[in-house]
Amino acid sequence: MPSPKAGLILHPVRIQIITAMSTQRMTARELSEVMPDIPQTTLYRHLNALLEGGIIKVVEENPVRGTVERVYALVAPPSLTPEDLRGMNKQDYERVATMALSSFMSDIRRYLEHKPDGAHIDFLADGMDFNKVQLNLTDEEFHAMNRQIFTIMVAAAENQPSPERKRRIFSYLFIPVDV
Repeated sequence: MPSPKAGLILHPVRIQIITAMSTQRMTARELSEVMPDIPQTTLYRHLNALLEGGIIKVVEENPVRGTVERVYALVAPPSLTPEDLRGMNKQDYERVATMALSSFMSDIRRYLEHKPDGAHIDFLADGMDFNKVQLNLTDEEFHAMNRQIFTIMVAAAENQPSPERKRRIFSYLFIPVDV
């Protein structure tokens, strides 16, 4: 059984929220624009769970037509420790992997849904790319490569939005072949 923190983070809707907020502060309204398939009551329920769990925080409150609009941000990039994953069984890990792959597919579907029917889809011109390669790495080489990728990703995440920049989701997955 995963820890409460793992159970909090490893939920399909909450993973979408965390991903959307990974590089920026957002209101519930902005999140609902990014995740239009999530009902607003469901979105608020998951925002509250992340808020109570200490994964996100309210960084600003703005008066809007007689109510208060909250601006949320991640407390820190959420990560799971070995202790958080301790006690997970094969089915728990399979559920986590299925959720990750489902999240990838949801992102691809959202990209495709923004294309009108009959429109020419050009993955490469639009900036869609994915590769698969087998690598032979020692554990040290693997960890060094993973740190390099993370360092590049964190540096790019600091880019502020601008008209020249397109919002992109970066995902990667390492799967051990011979364990």
